[in-house]
Amino acid sequence: MPSVRTRRAVGVATVVLASALLVTGVRLATRGEPPVDDATRVWCLSAGHRPGLVDAARALGLATPGPAEGQLSWSGRQGSPEQWQADRRADFDRTCRALTAAARLDRAGGGTPPSPWATLLPSILLAAASAALAGWFSRRSATAGTRRAEADALRAATREYALAVESLLSHVERVTPGPFPGVDDLRTRRRELASRLHTVTGAHPRWRLARRLGDTLDSSAGPLHDVPRGGTADDPRRAEWVRGQRTELSRLEAQVEQVAQAVENPGLIPGRTPAGVR
Repeated sequence: MPSVRTRRAVGVATVVLASALLVTGVRLATRGEPPVDDATRVWCLSAGHRPGLVDAARALGLATPGPAEGQLSWSGRQGSPEQWQADRRADFDRTCRALTAAARLDRAGGGTPPSPWATLLPSILLAAASAALAGWFSRRSATAGTRRAEADALRAATREYALAVESLLSHVERVTPGPFPGVDDLRTRRRELASRLHTVTGAHPRWRLARRLGDTLDSSAGPLHDVPRGGTADDPRRAEWVRGQRTELSRLEAQVEQVAQAVENPGLIPGRTPAGVR
């Protein structure tokens, strides 16, 4: 089951994509119906454009030329373009838009209508980008369980190693006679943790923290290389060594947790190394 963070990311992406599609759809739907403002009406009603306005109204079937030059007939009435505008505002605006659009085409040279690709291409590109993003989020959600299991296995290996180290430290603190009986277990837990980290490095070669931690666990014996021998429980050197080992263990646990968090949530940008494991 996807994590809460993954579900939230998918939800946000869905809302963003839906909003983008809605805005694009509204823009495309209204692109051919620009508002007729005062400047456009003045242009259409100017003396030089009145004949074109009459011709456009006739071509659109909204009105016919009137008995007098520059006049129009519509719905059993006749009059000037101003009167037609007052009586049939929607018809006038449609005709005025058509007239200004035709003028723009003429100025562009040739009067060729724009290619359908000018409208379709942005929609196609947006749909393709939306599909790609939705597919990526779907794959990310599908692998969320695997990533979480890998992160939990890394955390479990860290806990087992920490318990083995604590067992050694307790043995040293109590000045228990004889050698530490958990040497083999400690070495096994150390190798298992290193192996988990190497697995992460194999999947994410750029994660330098995981590589460094795994190599360090492989190349040294850890707390086993300088275990204090002899002395008493109140020996300050013994107590100092134990404190130092616990500090190192806490640092290791914190750094492995950074790696585990990166495994579980590698970020929204594919291929980008999370800041915590660089």
